[in-house]
Amino acid sequence: MIQKSTSYLFLLFSTICGATFSVNAAQINSLSTSECQAMTKAGVMSSSAPVSCQRLKKVTFNYRDFTGKAHTNGQLVVMDAVAPYVGNIFDALYQQGFPIHKAVPIEIYGGNDVQSMTANNTSAFNYRPVAGTGSLSLHAYGAAIDLNPLQNPFVTFSGNGNVKFSPVQGTQYANRAIYRFGKPDSRGMAEVVIDTFARNGFQYWGGFWDSPIDYQHFQLSKDMAITMSEMTPSQAALFFKRYVGWYDSCSRMYPSAYQHYKFNDYTEYLKSKLSAKSLHLAYSANPQQVMNAINQQPIRSDICVKR
Repeated sequence: MIQKSTSYLFLLFSTICGATFSVNAAQINSLSTSECQAMTKAGVMSSSAPVSCQRLKKVTFNYRDFTGKAHTNGQLVVMDAVAPYVGNIFDALYQQGFPIHKAVPIEIYGGNDVQSMTANNTSAFNYRPVAGTGSLSLHAYGAAIDLNPLQNPFVTFSGNGNVKFSPVQGTQYANRAIYRFGKPDSRGMAEVVIDTFARNGFQYWGGFWDSPIDYQHFQLSKDMAITMSEMTPSQAALFFKRYVGWYDSCSRMYPSAYQHYKFNDYTEYLKSKLSAKSLHLAYSANPQQVMNAINQQPIRSDICVKR
């Protein structure tokens, strides 16, 4: 009864504010030929990308901006296997009232991550390296999401102690306390949605890093992203389903450890089962062996917890 009443009040509030959307409203579609061409022209997609346009999905979702205005056109492009869970994430954020400034395709900014961040644009797929390196970003796999870059800046540190915020306006969010005496509550900060992302497979948050610190960034592990990119779509979908289910069941078994982010993800379980150091190398060497392990129901134990 309480849950139904809460849902009713949420929908009533939405109606009063001028728009009524169903809570689970995210739509998942394949990219059209023209969309793929636009991405390629903007440098967002390339024939060298680890996933092709055919392995990407467009997730369209409802969101509220920082004024409370409702929008129906939020868009992110992600790997096919993770798309339903990305839809779950943004449906949940809408239901929670978490504000998002905007979420438009990054080709609008010519694939330029700095311009997208400056516009406070939430984004996902982009064939590019990690900032300041030659290593491919998880964005190039459609396996990472950058959320509200202004409220969640990318922070780098130089050897002489200087600190750089990207976007530069993000300096106003250097203090990560959401509630502060004598000041309005900070809104749109990633700290309050870590669990929502984690329970839908995006278990690694850049805010946990030491240097750089990437508050806007949620991702899969790189080993997992590479493995999924080499799998068939159906294999990757099953793998990711198991991955999400592992986190859910382990967090129920070891709630205290998971509240403190002391978890081993499903890939660690598979590597222990296969006696492998790298899952994607194990898959490359023997795909059937890895799929056989994934097809078996996992035995959950203290391997759930990172010691």
